[in-house]
Amino acid sequence: MFDAHVHMGYFPRWGKTEPYYYSPRRIFGALSRAGVDEFIVSSTNAIWDVEGTSMHAEAREMKRWAGQRAHIFFWVSLRYLERDPCLVRLPEGLYEGVKLHGGESPWLQKPEQLMRVLSLARERAFPVQIHTGKSDNGIGEYLPYCRRFPELHIDLAHGLPHADVAKALAELPHVYVDTAFVSPQTVQAWLDAGVDERRIMFGSDIPAPQRHAKIGLSAYVRRESQMFSSQHILSDNARRFLGQKPPYV
Repeated sequence: MFDAHVHMGYFPRWGKTEPYYYSPRRIFGALSRAGVDEFIVSSTNAIWDVEGTSMHAEAREMKRWAGQRAHIFFWVSLRYLERDPCLVRLPEGLYEGVKLHGGESPWLQKPEQLMRVLSLARERAFPVQIHTGKSDNGIGEYLPYCRRFPELHIDLAHGLPHADVAKALAELPHVYVDTAFVSPQTVQAWLDAGVDERRIMFGSDIPAPQRHAKIGLSAYVRRESQMFSSQHILSDNARRFLGQKPPYV
């Protein structure tokens, strides 16, 4: 099983007044107990770590625990980009992609900077994961940028608004979505509307579920993954997204 949407770092947690630290060891342990073989992970510490120092240390720690099972995406913030406009300070070989979140940085209000990050990702052959929301940072707002970069594999994470997914994926063969906080019924509606099954990746978004309820992370991942039976969704598509050579079909 491959979880295409995971985080480590500080995050709000149910019953806690201060952000809770989800260490690489804690996240890796939860995923392992849930039966996850590989995963894409980024650090929420981008919210305050404008130099990247903490995130690099975290990434190395995750690699120490998980090795090649962890595919680490560097969460780029606008404040970080001001200090490293060409992303030359990223340690060589540590990261495999980039993560963008419009709630953390107003990327849609900074189109030149957004284009810069996507251009840099293209130069490095990095796939990109972009958080999508219900309103001001939904799929529709990012489609013009996706069209400009047909060489990039782009995950419009959460696929919000869900009604836009079928049209977007039909137009853009390099765009994917993941199932983080997406119900199986919605995924089935996408499939019924003609969405290619090979463009949907399983994602849990842990530890985010613990922000909303008192629940074990491993139990949550197991429960969510059991709602899907497709090997493409549960594993193969994430490998395609990363550009891996297939042992799959």
